[in-house]
Formats: sequence, C-alpha cells, structure tokens
Amino acid sequence: MSKQAPVRLTEAFVQKVQYKEQLAVIRDTKVTGLMLVVNKCSKSYKIQRDLWAGQRGRRKLVKTVRLTLGTTDDMTLDEARIRAEEMLTQIKRGIDPNAKPKEQAATWTVARLYKEYAEDMRTRDRSERTIADMDARLNRYLPKWKDTPINEIKRSFAREEHKRVTKDHGVTVANQAFRDFRACYNFALKVMDDPDSLPPNPIAAVTFNKERRAGKVLMMDELPEWWAKVQDISNPIRRDMHTLGILSGLRPGTLVSLRREWVNLKEKAISIPRMKSGRSFDLPLSDYMVKLVERIIAKGDLLYPGTEWLFPTRSTKTRGIIVTQVWKEKTLPSETGHILRHTYRTIAQRTCIDKIEARLLLDHKVQGIDGVYIHEKALFDKLVATQNVMTAAILQICNAGQEVVAE
Repeated sequence: MSKQAPVRLTEAFVQKVQYKEQLAVIRDTKVTGLMLVVNKCSKSYKIQRDLWAGQRGRRKLVKTVRLTLGTTDDMTLDEARIRAEEMLTQIKRGIDPNAKPKEQAATWTVARLYKEYAEDMRTRDRSERTIADMDARLNRYLPKWKDTPINEIKRSFAREEHKRVTKDHGVTVANQAFRDFRACYNFALKVMDDPDSLPPNPIAAVTFNKERRAGKVLMMDELPEWWAKVQDISNPIRRDMHTLGILSGLRPGTLVSLRREWVNLKEKAISIPRMKSGRSFDLPLSDYMVKLVERIIAKGDLLYPGTEWLFPTRSTKTRGIIVTQVWKEKTLPSETGHILRHTYRTIAQRTCIDKIEARLLLDHKVQGIDGVYIHEKALFDKLVATQNVMTAAILQICNAGQEVVAE
C-alpha cells in the first residue's frame, strides 16, 4: 500500500487519479480522517479515526475504526465529506459505527423471552427439570401469550389472565405461572440496552391468590397411621417408593427418577449426578435403607425385567416400561411428595441431628464460611452413621420397629 501526502481533495482531482495496481491512500486536508482509497478497479471514500473510552484524563484507546462510505461512483466528494463528518463525530463520542445494533428486549415475543431466560438459568446451573416445568406452565396456562411482543403485555391484561387461570386451573398453578413470567420479564429489564423500551413489569398489577401455608409436615402423632396406610398400598413398588421417600428426604421429582446405575450398595450410596441445585449428590444409605433398596431392585427384576429405573411403571398408552410419573396416592392425597422432605427435616431437628449434617443429608447448601470449607465426600462415613440414627428415629416414631423389615 502506498501513501501519498495529504491534499485538499477536489472533484477534478478525484476524477484524474488513475487506478493503481497497488493500493493507494490519499488523505483529505479539509476533513481530517477522510481518505480516498484507490486500487486497480475502484476508487472509494473511507474514514479512519481512533475510538477512545473513559473519563477525561483516564481515557483508553479502544480501537482504530475504519469505515467505507461508498465509491466515487456512488457519491460526490461533498456527500462524502458530509457523511464523513457525521461518522467521525460519532466516533469522537465513543460510538463505533461498525458495531452491529443490539437486539432490544422489547422486540422479543413471550416465547423468545422464556427461551432467553432459560439459557440464563442454565448458566446459573439451574436444573433442566425446573426449566422444563416453567416451559410446560407457559404452554399450558398462557399459550395465547407466546407470540405476543412482551411490551404489549399490559397490566390489565395480566390481571385478567391471572383471574382466568385461577378459575380454570386453580390458585396455586395460577400464581406459579405468573411468578414465572415476572421472573422472565425482570430478566429482560436487566439485560435490555434501552431502559425506556420496556414498561415496568406488568405482573406488579396482579394480586396473587392466597395459598395454603408452605412447609406443611406430618405431625409425629400422625406418622403411625400414615405408615400403616403406606404399608397397605397394593403396588409394592409404590409402597417402597414412599418408604424410601420419608427415610431419605429426597425431593419427590428426584425420588421417582432414580436410576439403578446410580445405586452403589457396597458404598451405601445412591450417587445422583445432578440435583435441583445443579450439584451432584451422594445420598447416604442407612443399613435399613440398603436392605430396602435391595428389595426394590428384586421386585423390579420380577415385575419389570430389564428396567433401568428404581421405581418403574408401565405406560397406559404403550404398556412399555417407563419411569414413575406421579408420586401422589389416592389413599394419601396430601401426604406424599414434598411433605415427606419437610417431615424428615423436622424429625432431624427433634432428634438433635447436627444442623450442618442435616443440611448435607438433604443436599441443602451449607451457609456461611462452613459452606466453603466443609466437603461432603470427606464426611460421607459420618453421614452414613447419621443416616442410621435418622432411620431409627423415623421407624420408632412410625411404630415400625421390627414389625416391618426390609428383606
């Protein structure tokens, strides 16, 4: 590339410049930064200027910006100078004219909003089950919103839809569906470039339904009757599933999806690769739980040969073997599932289990500095011993004792 001395460009000069085999750059003295670039088949106007960022006295060079304005056939010299001054002023203000315009959140549809938020959840190691449940609620309860731009979801619209979902599907699912949308919309408000392109979150206008108090537990005097009802369940796989549920405190979604390949009875553990927290988790097994799992596997071999699941069932449509989908029982309508996890934690407190060990047994995050320095794997043998204490306490409260033995 050859560089000629800067000159005051004129139309006559531009016309006279010969096409060159070697790239030639001729700078204009009238508009600093404007150049005439000539090669063997074209002549074009370009600009070049350094882009700086930061406060005065602390500015840093970001890059050197080069931009083609057009060929001499497309624009006159005067047009090139006007355009050059516009672009050079932008660069002086710290704006890169070559940067691609960023997509504004206000242009997203609701479906796109949920997709973007799901990707953000994955970067925060949220479980795929949580993401799938959120998408399922959108598809089931708010399907008409999916193709609507999010800046068109008005407050009155949100209030009416919440009332409709409440009437058609119930108070709890209506609240959860709109909590999903609120979280997604807040994400859009956080990542958007133009703070004025979206109105405030429309869910602020929604009055959420009153729900029954979370964290319900089975009272200690209710457990003997609960245990008797569980032992009366005709399906042996489901009977053992609920038994392991209260003995382990596992979340119901994790409990029903346990795979045989995760079971290591020799090490007294079920190694779950990914929990709701996003972490892996080794569930310690008491001696009673080891025998229970052995029995579960034996029953599975007999009833569902070749199954990969600890708690298999058969599809009502294909009759093929699938993982259990439902953890509720008709005979125990509100006494299975997550309530067993709360009950396990309550019994741990009553039994005076160390609070850190109780959190580790439930795959709860240990708060504070202890969470930094405590390593579950190094304490696993201690947790197995604690699990034995927990199992004994649960069986005693349930009046099980030696009456029900996992053989």
